[in-house]
Amino acid sequence: MRELQRLEALAARRRWRVRVLRGLRGSLGAGATLATLIKLKLAGSLALKLGIAALVGLGLAWPFVALAVLFVFGLVLAILSLFGEGNVECPDGSCDCGCDRREKRAARLKHLIAQRRAWLDAPSGAAPSVLHPRLP
Repeated sequence: MRELQRLEALAARRRWRVRVLRGLRGSLGAGATLATLIKLKLAGSLALKLGIAALVGLGLAWPFVALAVLFVFGLVLAILSLFGEGNVECPDGSCDCGCDRREKRAARLKHLIAQRRAWLDAPSGAAPSVLHPRLP
């Protein structure tokens, strides 16, 4: 009886040690990933950084659970993409997201570049101003 209790105590300590090391490995992996994402300025928002760090930590602690999470997430995204309308910039199909403003700014920038290059090829008078461009 005493030997059985000793063996069960050894097994319980081993299970405890495995849990602690698994949690420590996952926490260190998540912390290192979060620090890397912040340092390299990857992943736009803090929530996305925390989510990626948590997924990496989960993957280091329980790889099959992390794979299952990724699979379910990919499946949900695939299903949502089937019902989506519009494009990435305007997911709802309307263009209220400001992309027309971005297109105007891009066209203005191209015009300013062309104007500056034309002036550099044949300088005459004052250099074209960025503040008050001569638009066509």
